[in-house]
Amino acid sequence: MNKYIFPFVALLAIAAACTKEETKVDVSNLEGIEYNHNAPVFKASVGEGSKAVLDPADGNKVKWDGTEHLSVWNGTQTADYITVDTGASANFTTTDDFASAASYVALYPYDGSAEFSAGSVTTTLPAAQTATAAGFDPAAHIAVASSSSTSLSFHNAVAYVKFTVPAGMDDLTSVSFKGNSSEKVAGDCSVNTSTYALTATGSETATLSGTFTEGTTYYLAVAPQAYASGYTVTITRTSGTYEMVSKATNITFERSKARDIGELWDGSYEVTGSAIATPVTATKTVGPRINSNAALKEYTYSYSGALSAGTVAIKRSYASTNVASATVPADGWYHLFYNETTDTFKVYDQDLSVNFGSTIDGMNSIAGYIEDSNVTLYDYNNDEASSVVVTVGSGFTGTYSNGSYINNTSWEFYLDDFFFRSQALYSNIIISKTKNTGDSDPATVVISGLNPARKYDLRISGGRGGGSLAARATKVEVGGLTQTYRQGLDGTGSKPATSIEFRVNNVASFENLVPNASGEIIVTIVGIDTTSACEAHLGCMFISRVAE
Repeated sequence: MNKYIFPFVALLAIAAACTKEETKVDVSNLEGIEYNHNAPVFKASVGEGSKAVLDPADGNKVKWDGTEHLSVWNGTQTADYITVDTGASANFTTTDDFASAASYVALYPYDGSAEFSAGSVTTTLPAAQTATAAGFDPAAHIAVASSSSTSLSFHNAVAYVKFTVPAGMDDLTSVSFKGNSSEKVAGDCSVNTSTYALTATGSETATLSGTFTEGTTYYLAVAPQAYASGYTVTITRTSGTYEMVSKATNITFERSKARDIGELWDGSYEVTGSAIATPVTATKTVGPRINSNAALKEYTYSYSGALSAGTVAIKRSYASTNVASATVPADGWYHLFYNETTDTFKVYDQDLSVNFGSTIDGMNSIAGYIEDSNVTLYDYNNDEASSVVVTVGSGFTGTYSNGSYINNTSWEFYLDDFFFRSQALYSNIIISKTKNTGDSDPATVVISGLNPARKYDLRISGGRGGGSLAARATKVEVGGLTQTYRQGLDGTGSKPATSIEFRVNNVASFENLVPNASGEIIVTIVGIDTTSACEAHLGCMFISRVAE
């Protein structure tokens, strides 16, 4: 038996009796049941996996449960037939006017809008389906029968995506399927009554929603076909949304069979390669901590630790192929991160941080704006970083501090997987100038003690408790490159609504900067006259050396 066939769909192989004579159906069990005695009574078998009711006591075989409705055509009339039996075969009767005929076509489930013409039934494969533990939504389980007698053997017309909910995924709300080449997978469809081939013309997505149980298998009905560029399964949880992507070409989902994609991906990544002795799980460091908009959630996966010279890669835990890779040049300590949203993979061999305006555990701090004040930086392992020094130059005019926000330690913001505490954002050195008189004069910050032969990434931010996003803007220039960030956060309680909004609006980010011959990177800060204000705020800075 093909391994993708439902374990409970035993393909009972009950062939329809195709005889010119009317099959005699035993109606003795219909005594007392109201039906049209002039209409034919049909005996329907579940045939080739045609029903979604399971009987665990009988090997999980598929059976009628006694409540099913069928659409039946006799060439000129359509009737609604309902069963009053249970089991692998059952009698179906109707109260409609319906005449005997030389041949019949039947559709499960009943669809009052369905039509039969020229050897094809048109119906709907629901794009929105209801999760059924260890089974599938009966409303999506389309099956047809064609017979020259009153014995009907149904043949399943759909394919199935089979998956299991892993432990720890008790917040799953829906699973969606789509083809990567915009194939139609559900909605309006037609079924050939001779070959049972189903063709969808409606929706590019099919979604299974409802209540899911960890450790349980579910099935999502889709149109059987070859998916030219593979498919994507979207996993939606209350904690986030992410995708399992199969990019292999011409992946075929066969009629009446299930393609098992295994356990749903839990969103984790693995770090692998010759540079690391044993693959490790990459930690999710950016997520929906302050994000109320599921569509904007951003995830970054990181690893920090000792690596050996060699190759290093990151891959989705369910996949065999890497999403990104790099070379580790020598034994040492490294910081790796992969950003799903921007598809960025970075490898650093040194991370340094500095906070301007207050002392914060874990960050190097410069207290105050006095010209020529400086600090020697230490990395995250508290090792002196080759005497790298940050010096506040001329041009700053004061400090800004809003204690009501500085003390809110629960607020956390991210750029890539670099962690911005609220204290670092709201405690600033500033340039303050009268508005409507033009931009401020530039102020400088000098980072010295760098290696002129190496490249560095720089992230800079500053915030202001309260105030609109548009009111205050800081222009940052480094090595001829210019970016602008805002001080106002425009969010609930004066914090941005999402980490992504913070990254876009409140941070200047520069990559692959090369120090000058003296080992310096000079940062120029200017307050932009927005007509609402003219202020520049510098709160914190991250300096990362790119591994080469």
